[in-house]
Amino acid sequence: MFDSTLRRLRSTPVVLVVFAALFVIVASVVLPRFITTVGIILIPLTLLAFAAVVTLFLLPAHILPAVALVTFALVPARILPQDGPIGALPLTTMIIVIWAIRRLLPTKTDAGPATPPARFRSATRYFALLFLVWTLFTLARTTDLQASLGWMISFSAAVLLPLCIGTSTREAYWIRRTWLLLGAWLGAYAVVEGVLRFNPIWGSLFSVLGLTDHQHWSVYRADASFGHPLFAALFFSVACALAIGVWLRENSKPALAAAVFSGLGLVATVSRGAILAAAIAIGFAYAAALMLRGEKRWGKFALLAGLFVIAVVGLFQFDAFTARNNSVEAELSSQARDLGVWVSVQAANLAGWIGSGPGTSGITGRLFNEVTIENSLLQLLISIGLPGLVLFLLMIGSAIAHALSRRAVGAAAALVAYTICIAGFNAIDALRPMHLLLGLLLILALNPTRADAAGPLEPGRAPTTRRAFVHPKRGYAQL
Repeated sequence: MFDSTLRRLRSTPVVLVVFAALFVIVASVVLPRFITTVGIILIPLTLLAFAAVVTLFLLPAHILPAVALVTFALVPARILPQDGPIGALPLTTMIIVIWAIRRLLPTKTDAGPATPPARFRSATRYFALLFLVWTLFTLARTTDLQASLGWMISFSAAVLLPLCIGTSTREAYWIRRTWLLLGAWLGAYAVVEGVLRFNPIWGSLFSVLGLTDHQHWSVYRADASFGHPLFAALFFSVACALAIGVWLRENSKPALAAAVFSGLGLVATVSRGAILAAAIAIGFAYAAALMLRGEKRWGKFALLAGLFVIAVVGLFQFDAFTARNNSVEAELSSQARDLGVWVSVQAANLAGWIGSGPGTSGITGRLFNEVTIENSLLQLLISIGLPGLVLFLLMIGSAIAHALSRRAVGAAAALVAYTICIAGFNAIDALRPMHLLLGLLLILALNPTRADAAGPLEPGRAPTTRRAFVHPKRGYAQL
């Protein structure tokens, strides 16, 4: 490990030297303006940031997307700066940019094995290119250039840039492994948090930093490390769907355990939309696994059906869920969502159904009502118009089709869960750190991590072969 790090350090001195020089020049210009307002602590923080970037250039490139996922999951976005360049390009997305730069450099150590072209993978990239062209068109008629540019930079870096990279099989392997592990551990933590009705780790951190508590609901809603129960619910919903899909195809007991714990964490968030998204995604994975050719383990499907029935019955017996469902705030939330649909139609019509500009759905919607549009798809309908929304869904749909063509049920189900979840709150248009999750899921869907039939093998796993033998009576070889 130490020798490989030294070799990597020798192979990238020019990059590090150039980056260090640029960093010193920029810091000498920027730091004096902020030291008087922020304080001397800005200097050690800046040095720490520089050390972190250097580390990202020294780590193996194929683990950087997983590092970005860990950073997103463990460092709440609300404690990070939201203004200036950080607002346009979140810190987690910067890790993806560094990964893409390193993958585009001509190196042998981080290159993945070549895979034959696939029509659905090509379709995903084709729709992504059309989406970029269309958003550039809507940018020309935006009502807020700063907001639109910031949104385009964030979305392009987190979602579209990974599609420019060739094969990312090793990246997909580590993304899947990391997501399942985080889903299991943070899901268990969310359950403990729900029982304690207090967030012992991240809640204490928020208190130290002087941040307000989001707990204003009639029931306690766990948020784990994400700073908001809706963010946690999205993460757990995707993790649960991914784990169920992996378990159905690969019979992985750790994946089943991850599904259980992430599912319990999802319930602890008391998020009705995310729970529904997970249920639909699991049903999708169940149907896809049945339809794909191969051995049918009916006992496994019977177990899943039994667990699903138990989960539904238990959910309606869960006091917090029942109280949330019958609360006044839930009724007000439903009314706000209905009003949001009307506002979205009016705002989209005002822009001629071709968009008022990327990231401007809130600005345009407030011309009709101050209500927050808690639906990412409706927000996209306003900001990039009906053509942009269709291209967005086609990009995701073709990625799902590619995952299914490679028998990666887990990745396909995870994308289904994500798409349904973002229809329940303002994730894509207003919360730029959420762009990262879509980019990682596209990497996972377009680069299946196991050879279920046509996919590449996991790193370090040799292909399995079965010996031929000659039938003693019939005299021909069988496998």
